[in-house]
Amino acid sequence: MTYYFPPTGGGGVQRISKFIKYLARDGWEFTVLTSSEPNTLPEDKTLLNDLPENINIVSIPPAINNGVLSRLRARFRSGFVQRWLAAFFFLPDSRRGWARSAGRYVKQLCRRESYDVVFITAPPYSLAITASFLTDQLSIPVVLDMRDPWSTNPYKIYPTPLHKLLDKYLEKKSLKNVKYGISAYESFIEHIRKAYNVGGKWQYIPNGFDEDDFVDLKPLTLEKDRFHLAFSGTFYSHFNNPLLLFRIFSVLKKRYPGSYARLRFHHIGQSIPDITALAREEGCRDILYSWGYLDHHQTLNTLAAMDAYCVILDPGHPRASNTIGGKVYEYLRFGKPVLALIPDEGEAASLLNRGPGHLIVNPYEPDKAAAALDALINGAVDGNNWDEMLLNSFRRETLARQLHHFLKNLLNEK
Repeated sequence: MTYYFPPTGGGGVQRISKFIKYLARDGWEFTVLTSSEPNTLPEDKTLLNDLPENINIVSIPPAINNGVLSRLRARFRSGFVQRWLAAFFFLPDSRRGWARSAGRYVKQLCRRESYDVVFITAPPYSLAITASFLTDQLSIPVVLDMRDPWSTNPYKIYPTPLHKLLDKYLEKKSLKNVKYGISAYESFIEHIRKAYNVGGKWQYIPNGFDEDDFVDLKPLTLEKDRFHLAFSGTFYSHFNNPLLLFRIFSVLKKRYPGSYARLRFHHIGQSIPDITALAREEGCRDILYSWGYLDHHQTLNTLAAMDAYCVILDPGHPRASNTIGGKVYEYLRFGKPVLALIPDEGEAASLLNRGPGHLIVNPYEPDKAAAALDALINGAVDGNNWDEMLLNSFRRETLARQLHHFLKNLLNEK
């Protein structure tokens, strides 16, 4: 069960589609239940190429009409306000009705047909509640895949303290009942065991990169004698706001004008805040190149042409240490430097510190950060040439094999 599935694009879609791609090679067959609800994510039909021919895809229609919420959100242009409204009216998220309907469908399906495992990937966090429900209803194992942390996710918005309290209650109630789970983050497993005394069998299986995606890339031709820095992914207004980076560019422009003249910043993806207006505000509009959303193959061709990459996880956010961002693994595969505006400790820092070729800077110390960026532009940082064995541990094929063994082991326990 997955709410997001190809041809819907995005990093969350890739985790499940890559699992299916490689598990199918180990003999697994799939029926995928996904949503027929329209969503705000763009399409990426290239992701369909990962799916086996014999896959059975069932689209579940929306259980309720969220027309009132849609009209309310349409009155506000701010992406943050739109997300705040959804967070205010729905816990744990606006997909609760769909997840409940999909859960009932799975229960009926398992009565009619023979399956070995039900695999559910969240978010939406409503699907974690569905995993708890189906754990009680079915005789076969139900496995929950947590792609992101739940209440500790920095991207999550809590309109009031009561919303957070209720959300944590749902998290605790659901996860304590789940018997089998995997998580893309080690800290999430540690959190639920410590905070909620969650038992069950859980395994850490991180995100990664697919080596097949890097075959026959055709890097774009960009300006010569320039230093091309890229950020791939969605910019949000409250957690990875590009303003944190643009303020560093502003200092670089004043203190290191030669390096600034060489710099070109490329954004690949969507942006909730007006990225052009923010760049103009900080006086760096002249070095900004906005590519908009590109499909995964186009994104990799664009990233392949870059000199370095950027990660932004606001160190001032209390939950920033709990996430990484899926594109970081592909950055590492390219073997080029990474400029990281992240907390000194946490998931992202722990990953990057396992190898060379990165600079962790504090955006709230823009003078020091600009000096580090100047050094990066002038070649003081080598590429992140990681140990091959360590890098290969993040290949999607390797990660899918870990999931294969996890599933086989729990089936042998029956």
